[in-house]
Amino acid sequence: MKPYPGIEIRDMGFKMGQNGVDNAALIFNNVKIPRENMMNKLADVDEKGVFHSSEKSLSRRFFAATERLLSGRLCIAAMSLSSIKTSLYIAITYSKQRLAVGPTEESDTPIFNYQLQQNALMPLLGRLVAL
Repeated sequence: MKPYPGIEIRDMGFKMGQNGVDNAALIFNNVKIPRENMMNKLADVDEKGVFHSSEKSLSRRFFAATERLLSGRLCIAAMSLSSIKTSLYIAITYSKQRLAVGPTEESDTPIFNYQLQQNALMPLLGRLVAL
């Protein structure tokens, strides 16, 4: 369970809000990877050490390699929006049902009728619609 000689693994340290994600830095120092063990879906190196790729543009090669990461991030963003929609729906519905003491000095006024509650929830709803 130790890295091979010439390979160093470093923890990325504390990550604000995402500390459960286990990221690390891999450092290779004079490590030779056999050609047959290279991941060469997008590019290859021939026996003479010449680099070949069907994508000539460096940026297109980069985006082809990171495409899977991007789609995963989009899925996470979509799931986050869905969670926000559900949470905000619950908060607004509850605010319209939960009664508080009103002008009649009875518990007959939904807390949503109060400006403070609307000021807390409506900007969140506006941001959600914009997103």
